[in-house]
Amino acid sequence: MIFVTLGTHGQPFARLIRALAELRPSELVVQHGHSPAPAGVARAIAFMEFSEVLERIDAAEAVITHGGVGSILCATRAGHTPVVAPRLERHGEHVDDHQVELTRALAERGTVMPAWDLDRLTEAIAAVPPRRPRETRAERPVHRAVRAAINER
Repeated sequence: MIFVTLGTHGQPFARLIRALAELRPSELVVQHGHSPAPAGVARAIAFMEFSEVLERIDAAEAVITHGGVGSILCATRAGHTPVVAPRLERHGEHVDDHQVELTRALAERGTVMPAWDLDRLTEAIAAVPPRRPRETRAERPVHRAVRAAINER
């Protein structure tokens, strides 16, 4: 299964939805947000609970996402090198091109597989390295302090 997440940003990302047509629809689970739902995929849902997004990422063989920090972090923490298609201002997909800057910086580090040309999405997926083990994060003092502050309310 390939999990596609477009996050919750209010501007549609129809360009990526159209590009999904070159993939096998039966393999796609798509969280499409404010974008049009793709036709014929295994599952299309506008919004998911965060826990379901994490479950889908964990179960996926590959993850395709917009250039949202949260989506990228969730995928990389689960061991994926996500295929990232940054939203572009010139297409009305975002207010500026910060997703391009983030994607470029993470691609240089090998953290993400950029999908600069959405007509070559299949090739980007094929170039993704094998999945790494899931990250485990030790609780740090700041985590305990935040948890304690929340619980004191």
